[in-house]
Amino acid sequence: MSVQVFTGFHHSAIRSPDLQRSVSFYEEIGFHQVHDWKLPSYGIDRAIMMQAPDRKSWIELFDLRAEIPMQGVGAQQGQKVSTGALAHLCLSVTDLDQACVRIVEAGARHLHGPEALTLGQPEVRVRNAIFEGPAGEIIELLQPVRFPGDQPA
Repeated sequence: MSVQVFTGFHHSAIRSPDLQRSVSFYEEIGFHQVHDWKLPSYGIDRAIMMQAPDRKSWIELFDLRAEIPMQGVGAQQGQKVSTGALAHLCLSVTDLDQACVRIVEAGARHLHGPEALTLGQPEVRVRNAIFEGPAGEIIELLQPVRFPGDQPA
C-alpha cells in the first residue's frame, strides 16, 4: 500500500481584468486577503492570495499581464495547449438563498438558480445556483451535500 500524499484542494487561480474589483468582490463574500507579492520575471506586478472563510482553501488573483501557466496557454515551448478544462469553481455555503443575495450585492451576475437537482443512483439531492464573477469566472454556490461514496472527514 502506498502512502497518500494528496490531501485535498488548495486554491484556484484567476486572472482578472480589474484586480482590485476582484479583491473587493471576494472580500464582500467573506474571503480575506492573506498575502500579496510581485514576481517581475513572470510579468506579475501584483498577485493576491484570498483565504476562504473556512480557512481550508484559497483563491489566487492575478492581473491579465501575468505570464503564468494557465488553461489555454502552454507553460513551456512545445507544450500541448488545452482549453475548456476548467468549467467553474464551486463555493460551499450554509444558506443558499442568503448567499445568492450576498454574491449579487458583491457584484456577481446571476446566471441560473437556485434550483434543487436529483443526481444519479442512488439519488443525491443538491441545491445550487450559478453566477458570473467580476473576472468572468463562473461560480457555483452549493449547499452542503454528501455523496454515497464520501469518506468520513
